[in-house]
Amino acid sequence: MDAHFLRYVSVLLPLLLLTTGATYETANFSVDAPSAESARQFAETAEQCRKDLAILWLGKTLPDWSEKCPVKVHVGNNLGAGGRTSFVFENGEVFDWDMEIQGSHERILDSVLPHEITHMILASHFRKPIPRWLDEGMATSVEHHSEKANYRQLLRHCLQSSVQRCFPLNRMVAMKDYPSDPMPFYAQGFSLVEYLLECGQQLDDAPHCRLVRFAQSATHDDGWQSALQEYYGIENLGDLQTTWVKWVGNDGQTPPTVVQSEPATILPVASVSAEPLPAYGKSIYDRRVEPIPASLGRNTVLR
Repeated sequence: MDAHFLRYVSVLLPLLLLTTGATYETANFSVDAPSAESARQFAETAEQCRKDLAILWLGKTLPDWSEKCPVKVHVGNNLGAGGRTSFVFENGEVFDWDMEIQGSHERILDSVLPHEITHMILASHFRKPIPRWLDEGMATSVEHHSEKANYRQLLRHCLQSSVQRCFPLNRMVAMKDYPSDPMPFYAQGFSLVEYLLECGQQLDDAPHCRLVRFAQSATHDDGWQSALQEYYGIENLGDLQTTWVKWVGNDGQTPPTVVQSEPATILPVASVSAEPLPAYGKSIYDRRVEPIPASLGRNTVLR
């Protein structure tokens, strides 16, 4: 065989191995990542997240899924932390998982995987779509503290802005899809979930499970007002909005309390101060948003 050809193959083969990546499988995930070691670490972290977060939100572990979820991972320090997970609801079942995620190695482990897997746990439990603000807010609440701090900061700027970028709660709870300006929606949903978790913490030692039961009640026949009264002692959405905004304005330092008020139609902003926003390019602004066409019948959650 020609020596030049052999040298060509000896150089090309390692490059092909580097670019094709590696796959590692666990009971519920099949992870495709840039290297064998990273694929193993991401897959094992995904399994651990699935177990730990199911206990956190549901008080119990989940049985294995009938099919593994394929996970495509793009790793790079220049990539914003984010992802897309899609699945199908049909006849009370959820299946056909598919996940694609990106970010630095660290943020994928401590933020992106916990976020996406929370979506999957909620889908497995509810077996139907739940309101986007709850779905995204609950998923964001398990991210790394640095990511959550970015959302808090963004929310304060949105509430202070002269342009109305946040939603009255009576409108927000009715939204079934993402708005055209999604980042304030993410920040508001996360903050409301964080507030309700603090309210729940005053009532029992399992505030995450309480929030899931609240969501179950609110999205069935009981409605938001009845569920707020039953699970948090909050009279209506107007009272929730009033006390939540006060809590945000005091940097979350004011203990959650209920202030009786008329149902609110706009978000008050006077008491909310703000710090400089992080520079563009932080992961909070660099989400991948590639929704799958609705014609395919899939439910897609975007981070």
